Amino acid sequence: MPFGPALAHPAFPNPLLPILLRYEFSISLRYFRSRRSEGAVSFITWVAVLGVSLGVGALVVAMSVMNGYQHNLIRAMAGALPHISLHAFREGALPKREALEPLLRERFGPITLSAYVLHETLISGSKDGESAMQGILVRAIDSRVESGVPDLLAFLDDGSPDWDNLHPREREVRAARLLRSLREAPAPGVARALISPLLARKLGVKLGKQLIPLAIPKAGEGFSPMPAPQRLEVAGYFSTDIAAFDELIVLMDISQVETIFPEKEHRPVLGIRLPDPMAALGAKDWLEEELSRREGSVYVYSWVEENKGLFQVIQYQKVALFLVLMLIVLLAFFGMTGALVMLVAEKMREITILVSLGARKHSILMIFVVQGFLIGIAGTGIGMGLGLTTCWILDTFPVFEIPPGVYPGSDRVPVLVSKVDVGIIAMATFFTCLAATLFPAIKAGNLHPVAGLRRA
Repeated sequence: MPFGPALAHPAFPNPLLPILLRYEFSISLRYFRSRRSEGAVSFITWVAVLGVSLGVGALVVAMSVMNGYQHNLIRAMAGALPHISLHAFREGALPKREALEPLLRERFGPITLSAYVLHETLISGSKDGESAMQGILVRAIDSRVESGVPDLLAFLDDGSPDWDNLHPREREVRAARLLRSLREAPAPGVARALISPLLARKLGVKLGKQLIPLAIPKAGEGFSPMPAPQRLEVAGYFSTDIAAFDELIVLMDISQVETIFPEKEHRPVLGIRLPDPMAALGAKDWLEEELSRREGSVYVYSWVEENKGLFQVIQYQKVALFLVLMLIVLLAFFGMTGALVMLVAEKMREITILVSLGARKHSILMIFVVQGFLIGIAGTGIGMGLGLTTCWILDTFPVFEIPPGVYPGSDRVPVLVSKVDVGIIAMATFFTCLAATLFPAIKAGNLHPVAGLRRA
């Protein structure tokens, strides 16, 4: 009777024998731990383990940094903008807030619904004694409603010297107070506004100073924009650390929009904030279908649609980075294959003896598959430890100081470890390591006893 798995534990039938009790696992473990007669085989094996470890560690860190950047970007943009906006094609087509809000709360949970108005204009300041002009987009919001939105309050700054040292809760309270203060008019024809520090530097203005809106001349009135009698007083700062956004947006209260733009049509837009900003696209489709049956003449769009290209670029970067760093693991793949082929040649005599004693082909094959499995587990485990430790260090200590505006909402390298990404990395590495064992394992399984003894 040829010996097989029953040699290790005769009480278990072959199909049910636990893998740890099988003799193939014991032999593979001995091959993995013992010193080789040929030092090159052992060296190549540990180089393969190191290659897998470095590849896995680099993948974990790179994916976590990309996730952190995407998370901060989403938080900044979704905090500054409504997640869904409703525009009316004609006067009076916009649904009533009293009718729409209960419908949205029933479907999506705790939402925030408020009106806002957008106006494009030129403003003027004074930098180094010279006039400085900048095109801006004034966003007039309902500060009473928006003062209850934590994601928006996180970007406000009242300009006080102790702001950075305040407790986060105290900062939120003072930011809400600052936002509500936009309803107060300092003087006739003057409205309070929030601008970014970036825009303040470009225009040469400080807290309490005034910006001058410029009126675009009508036909026959010349070419140069003329100063309007209205003024915008800088009451505080608003910054998302996204330069393209911060140098464009100015916040004011919707109640003051008539004061600053008396000659323009003020058609309000309804803005909706959802509990989950990334659910905006699905919510937009549902709301569009619902309003088409009830109201009509309403255009619905989401912030995800407006920034679709940006998110696609980030996703493509993640995929490209994953593929590039997987090349490290693929290099380890060839190292593993070479190490196992050399191991087969080194252990040819032992393999021949096992085959002569009755070991089946699949048992010999399993010995080297388990060998690759052990290398993969060791490399993946060490790599995960290195990667997660590096992520923890980057997230906890100021290892790298990042200049303002590089990463939104952070002066450090942003790190967000995703369980899904870690799982994908582990599975991809594990199956790559198993694939590296196929050729050496098949070669060992096909070894004929006579040929093996002759070469041994």
